Amino acid sequence: MRDDREAAQQSSRSYYSHLAYYLDLLVQRYKQADIKTKRELDFIEAAFRAHASHPVKEVLDVACGNGPHVVGLAKRGYHCTGQDFTPERVQMAKTRAEREGVGVRLLQGDATELQYDSEFDAVLALYLLFLLPNDDDILKCLRQAHQALRPGGVLVCNIGNPFYLGKIWFTPQSIGEGSGIQKVDARGMHYMSFDQVKDYDPIRGVVWWDEVSVVEAPDGTHVFRDRERLRLLTYWDMINYLRAAGFQEIKCYPDWVIKSPKKPKAQYLVFVSRKA
Repeated sequence: MRDDREAAQQSSRSYYSHLAYYLDLLVQRYKQADIKTKRELDFIEAAFRAHASHPVKEVLDVACGNGPHVVGLAKRGYHCTGQDFTPERVQMAKTRAEREGVGVRLLQGDATELQYDSEFDAVLALYLLFLLPNDDDILKCLRQAHQALRPGGVLVCNIGNPFYLGKIWFTPQSIGEGSGIQKVDARGMHYMSFDQVKDYDPIRGVVWWDEVSVVEAPDGTHVFRDRERLRLLTYWDMINYLRAAGFQEIKCYPDWVIKSPKKPKAQYLVFVSRKA
């Protein structure tokens, strides 16, 4: 098991840089993606209202990807800044913002090298933390998110729940079950991914995730391969990280629903933390 940060970054950047265009094209043609994003945006807005000590206006998304959340919040009237490690995904986020007719500040940057000081009312770190290779990187990201917030602002972040009882790619229960297969059919496109988790280290809480994605698009068939080292972060890991980062008021919710979590049953755990 390697936790080499540079190797992890290079692998992720290579994979997403090549796949970014086709994922954006797929999302435009796949209506279920809109439903998922709307559910998450509704939760995020409810979390802002419930936990921020003042109205949220300025929002930072530290790993915006192709822009579903940062552009979606901009459409709802927020002033948004997004950044991502992969330049091609930043470009796709810019394309999405132009397509939706909203203004969003979009930058290329590392989630552990944020350069903000009390500039935002809310920070998002979604589908990110379990991809960071070590404890130091997670703490750097969370501490700098804390620094980026104004007093009374909130951080919204999430993890895949390793105790989820279903078979999904980030749980130990999936190991040894062969490849998981996901299929998406959209107008003029077909997407299929083959996922497998293996080499589970229960002491360090990490697995390797191998994925092969096959995209049948209007310009032909394309195959992409990725290998990621995933952190199987737990509820208690996140509580400790968030407290170490300076957050004192921390709430956890299951699967993008504002209710008390039943942790073993939730596929995702979403944390909302307020800066004092």
